[in-house]
Amino acid sequence: MTPEPQHQRTYTPALLGLVWTAMFGFSAFFFSYSTMVSIAAVSGLSTVTGGSVLTTMMIGVIVAQPFAPWLGRVCGFKAALLGAIALQFLGQLIALLVAPPLLSLVLAGLCGGVGFGLFVVIANAAVPATTAPGRIGKALGFFGGITSLAAAVGAPLGLWLVGTIPITAFRIIVCACLLLAIPTVLKFMTGRSPRRREDAPDPGTPDPGTAADDLAIRSGRNERRSLRWAGRRAGEVLSLVLMLSPFLVGMIVFGIILGFGPGEEVAAPALFIAGMQVSAVIGRFVAGAVADSFPPFALNVLGLGLAAIGLVCAVIFYGGTLFVAMIIIGLGLGTMQSASLIMAFASVSTPSRASVAWNMNFDIGLAIAGVVGGLGFTYLGSASTFLLCALVLLLAGALSWIARTLQMRNSGRD
Repeated sequence: MTPEPQHQRTYTPALLGLVWTAMFGFSAFFFSYSTMVSIAAVSGLSTVTGGSVLTTMMIGVIVAQPFAPWLGRVCGFKAALLGAIALQFLGQLIALLVAPPLLSLVLAGLCGGVGFGLFVVIANAAVPATTAPGRIGKALGFFGGITSLAAAVGAPLGLWLVGTIPITAFRIIVCACLLLAIPTVLKFMTGRSPRRREDAPDPGTPDPGTAADDLAIRSGRNERRSLRWAGRRAGEVLSLVLMLSPFLVGMIVFGIILGFGPGEEVAAPALFIAGMQVSAVIGRFVAGAVADSFPPFALNVLGLGLAAIGLVCAVIFYGGTLFVAMIIIGLGLGTMQSASLIMAFASVSTPSRASVAWNMNFDIGLAIAGVVGGLGFTYLGSASTFLLCALVLLLAGALSWIARTLQMRNSGRD
């Protein structure tokens, strides 16, 4: 068999190195995410407090993400990724060294959250530079699948570890994961990328001193263009918010189950979470594979319906059947993840903007899950919380459907 030419390779050493880095970086983060509430409880804090600390960590993730593309341009992928990993590592050190439980968790969560917010956006942005130009989609699919699998393993494994070994040993394991992510950054990532000068003068532009009238005309045109551009941006953002609202609610459900478990008094919750996570990875792979043949909006609706059905089944069924409910929820959420990402890239003017918007919705959902899960499990119980989530998920789907219908009608009139 003739080997694939170097310039046509998808799975280059650089891509595999980046995937290795992301695999351990994602695992370390989901170790922390899935165990934040459990560690808070072991430290004598309430479930509501633990959920609030979890939300604080996710606020750090969300706030950092819009700055990640700028950091990558200024410092280069290598320095930016190393800095993001260092921040996550510092968060674990703070958790080991600071004695007061609440202060320790808040500082560690914020530091680790900011580090991961930078890490996830920069790592995604680095993928196209590691593969052949015509293989970027395939490379992104491979990268997304492996990182989803790392999260799927990290969350239940972290929950199991924190209940089996001392917290100090658990923190050391997370630190080791972050250290394992570093060698491939040093080996394969490039330094500072050359910055494109956007302010360079056009050689054909006449001298301003001899073309004042022409400049005034152009200035008026540019002002009108700026207003139209701002209007398009505002409409683009609003459309994206409505389109991704079911995905946002789906990530709230995802975060509640990761952070608080599949229900009250459920034995071995890590097994149920692992089932949901693995099925979410399968759903994401399958939805991505058929997205070229089916409209992504239809896939998103299918995923929404599966997630809602799974939530209702999780309330009705127990024991082994609860595991089936978790599988259904995972398939639905994984389908929504792939479909919503494709919809975002198709609806937003630049890939980087779509990537940041999708990641922010993902992490905002996980952040809201900390508060909703803490209040819901404490005051309503898991069953009522899951039913409420199913209802909100269906409402978000209806809102998205209405917005899409109006958008299609307006497009038809144009």
